Amino acid sequence: MVLPLILLLAGVLLFLIIGYNIIQQYKQKVEAEKRATIVKQKAIITETDEMLLQASRIPFSKELLIILHNRILDALTSIQQVDPGLKQVNQRIKDINGQLTQIAQNYTQPSDASLRMPDNDKQAVMMLQVVKKIRAIVRSEHSKGKVQTPIFVAENRRLELMQLKINIENALTRANGAKLNRQFGTSKQLLDKAIETLNSLPDRDEYLQSKLEQMMQMKQDLLKQLKQASDSDLKERQDKEVDELDVLFQPKKKW
Repeated sequence: MVLPLILLLAGVLLFLIIGYNIIQQYKQKVEAEKRATIVKQKAIITETDEMLLQASRIPFSKELLIILHNRILDALTSIQQVDPGLKQVNQRIKDINGQLTQIAQNYTQPSDASLRMPDNDKQAVMMLQVVKKIRAIVRSEHSKGKVQTPIFVAENRRLELMQLKINIENALTRANGAKLNRQFGTSKQLLDKAIETLNSLPDRDEYLQSKLEQMMQMKQDLLKQLKQASDSDLKERQDKEVDELDVLFQPKKKW
């Protein structure tokens, strides 16, 4: 009688231990998923905040600002759902909602002409990386159904033209630098590529049209310099050949 009771108690204890371990494993899994969600959403918030810091250099439309702020709001809401007790998250949600209201009611979109152009290759690369990231964010939000298609098409094209303007401005800077160093061939190649790109663009705005005209004039001036340099080089070679012939056929001295 005692042995069966002991075995029964041992079985119950074993069952409780197994059950406890299952519950603990489940809790650990839930906590791990919770931490992973928070880490992922915090990364989204950090990336988006970094993009918003570029507003002093890149003109943001009202629609783009709303997209970026809504992205932060969605990430904060996801964190709030897995950990409702985070006071900082709750406060940030209130702040973002307030900012969205301000943007919708009072934001005046700057002109695309306010885009601050890069001064060198390093700045150009940094700006291009930022614009590419923003385009990727807009594309991702559209694929999630959070951005209407007409807004996505307009914003994507505006950002694409912004990338082009940065590239064109950088090409102009490099072409001028090559010209100053008398690397006329390199300068011409840069101008040819930029001109070809702009000529193939049907929706050039005033800025791009002015850059196209500027580069075409630069190319004309460059071709004149190339011709002058070629003529000068030809004359030098001819003069050298004449000198060599004079030496070859000059009267021989008699000793």
